[in-house]
Amino acid sequence: MKRSKRLAPVVNIATKATNAALIKMGEANGAWLKEKQQLEELHHYKTEYLARFRQGSTVVMSAQKVLELRGFLTQLDQTIQVQEQQVKIYYQQLEQQRAQWQQTRSKEQAMQSLVDRYHAEEVHVELKQEQHLSDEHNAIQWRHKFK
Repeated sequence: MKRSKRLAPVVNIATKATNAALIKMGEANGAWLKEKQQLEELHHYKTEYLARFRQGSTVVMSAQKVLELRGFLTQLDQTIQVQEQQVKIYYQQLEQQRAQWQQTRSKEQAMQSLVDRYHAEEVHVELKQEQHLSDEHNAIQWRHKFK
């Protein structure tokens, strides 16, 4: 069996590993986008809430309402900070999956390159053999012609 054919299962394994890493990277990307979307929604909610509050600022508020508002905004800011940390964590996981995919893809490409090189060498050897056989055949024909 030729070397290029013997390495085919190894290339298939490398391809499967690359595809699995790509799927994991896609899942990590989806999770990061979801967390990022939640963060954007929190920021949007805070902006809308403050805008509504400012529109009604002509109304006199009690001290109790002011304290409740401050507590709510503090809680919302803390929630936003926690979500920002989540986004960072999920982004780091995405980057790890991307690095893993790049590593497996690089190995797959290296194996495929080796198989391609072996195949090219095999084709070259076959062509040389065919040329040699053709030359021998022509030489025999030539000898028989002049005998």
